[in-house]
Amino acid sequence: MKLQQLGVIFIIIVVPIAMVLSEYTANNREVLKTQAQYDTILYNSTYDAVRAFQMNTINNGYSTINDSKIRDISASVNSFYNSLASGLGSSGYTLQDLQGYVPALLFTMYDGYYLYGDYQNMVELNDIDGDGTLDQVYSNENSSELTSINGIKPYIYYTCEYRDTNKFDIIVNYTLDNYITVMGTDKNGNIVNRSGYLINPSDVTKDASGNITAHGVQITPETLGEYAVVLDSLSESTNLEPWNGGQSIYYQYVYFNNQKYYWDTNPQTNALSYNGINIFRLNNNLRNYLSENEANDLAKYVLNDSNATYSSLNQSNFIDRSAYRYYDDALSFSNYVINDLFSGVTVQVVTDTYNNQLNYTKTQNGVTTPIHARTTYDVNDVFRINNDNDPEVESSIFNEHRMDVIISSIESNLMSIIANFNIHQNSGYEFALPVLTEEDWYNITNNITVVSFMQGMPIGNFKYYSNYSVVINTKNKEFVSRDAILVRSRETGNRSSDVGGTYHNPRCITVNTQNSGDLMGYNNIDYEQQTVMYDINNVSTTETRTFYYYPHSGSGAYECVIGRNEVNFTSDNLITGDPLEMLDSEGNIISTQNTGTNVRKAYVTALAREKYNLYKISDYFNFY
Repeated sequence: MKLQQLGVIFIIIVVPIAMVLSEYTANNREVLKTQAQYDTILYNSTYDAVRAFQMNTINNGYSTINDSKIRDISASVNSFYNSLASGLGSSGYTLQDLQGYVPALLFTMYDGYYLYGDYQNMVELNDIDGDGTLDQVYSNENSSELTSINGIKPYIYYTCEYRDTNKFDIIVNYTLDNYITVMGTDKNGNIVNRSGYLINPSDVTKDASGNITAHGVQITPETLGEYAVVLDSLSESTNLEPWNGGQSIYYQYVYFNNQKYYWDTNPQTNALSYNGINIFRLNNNLRNYLSENEANDLAKYVLNDSNATYSSLNQSNFIDRSAYRYYDDALSFSNYVINDLFSGVTVQVVTDTYNNQLNYTKTQNGVTTPIHARTTYDVNDVFRINNDNDPEVESSIFNEHRMDVIISSIESNLMSIIANFNIHQNSGYEFALPVLTEEDWYNITNNITVVSFMQGMPIGNFKYYSNYSVVINTKNKEFVSRDAILVRSRETGNRSSDVGGTYHNPRCITVNTQNSGDLMGYNNIDYEQQTVMYDINNVSTTETRTFYYYPHSGSGAYECVIGRNEVNFTSDNLITGDPLEMLDSEGNIISTQNTGTNVRKAYVTALAREKYNLYKISDYFNFY
């Protein structure tokens, strides 16, 4: 064959193929570029949703109340869609268009979760009783008249049901930590409604004098304090004025009924609420001095004396006992659950999603895919609490089971809401719950999180975008995680010296090695900037003034708060006191590092105190 003929063949056959392959490769590159761009936009939008929730709750004294919580989540949803629309604006998608590509948003809270997505919601109005007024008639759920809207579905709790062969039938409501609520019928047929923190009783001792030691740490009363800017309604004016000209003042405080009560050494005597009692509480930064009855109730609680009155209180005995009460109450509750409620019971897990031996799978297009790898353990031993199964320890069987329960509930309801979305969209694209990584499931079951799903958006080459994003909310009033506590030297109330202090992550090698001084632990949210706004309305001016302050002063340590290069200890090391083992590349122990005694005491005490004072809706079960 002549060279000219080969050239013709090359031009006719090879060149077109090369051009097609080049175009295909270019398209694939564009698809990958678009997918990476959408991944970034989805993450940023989810992050903006988390930040909106944080900003609304940090300065909201009612953020833990359900109505306020729903408003905060609604604002978070709006922030997500606005951010998503802004990020995808150049692609031509409107805010309304995007709802057709977001099958669900998941908001995990302390004891349950909200789902935002597609659901049926329609009410017919008819005069069915002939009285001339319109009555609400709820349509049959399967009726073709039902319309589909996007909205926040009712709150879903993390629950699991346990039965024995006899009368025993208990539902356990789990949370993001070791707090549980037990409801149902015990083995004797008695009705059960109790809640509390589940701990390992063998690791907590209470002597004849009532002193408590937990995890080798003596739990003692604490002197707590923080800086605050407070407003007063003054007797000579209806204006709200900041005491001390908007300068934050250091106040000693105690917790009572999930609220802080402050000792005032220099009270605002012309405040409308002041009646000679130097103790106040804050309502959105407005100072309310206590009445005599409220002060007497506080004195009984603080002094642990049913006969005490407010006149017995002074600054030296104004100390907080929350950490002590956490372990005292948890000890009683845990002994009941372990030695009475679940003792002698052969537990059978009967929650629907557990009927398949806790196997988490999804089936799509005839293909079954694992969603979550269940932890291998005998579920009958979950409530057999001992040193090998301590609910306060992250690696315990109880904690692994708790996580499995939460995952089971979330994945089943997500599959349901996405399936409902599929029906009403009828777009030709099959929306489905994606396979989440085990790391993402861990974050979801141990933190307040926002999880977003976006699917079905064309990205070229007949391909569709499908991904999800998980963003942790580490600073909120809903939940105190094991990672939320920061430690620093005790503040004195002297601003110049307190500002110069440094706060550390208690897992930091440096602070554990130094282990010196009187250390205190506080929630990380208390190191966030707080905002106080108020309106001035008088003859001379009408304006809004804003003040900023930090409840705890100082700066974060570079090695463990700003960066995390020295965060080597775990929460289990701090709780149990087990040393950190340094391993070589082959897994052999080459050295060990012990936690600092003062760091452990500050951490264990602060974590117990902050958990005890969380608002928990099921607390009312214990008032009987």
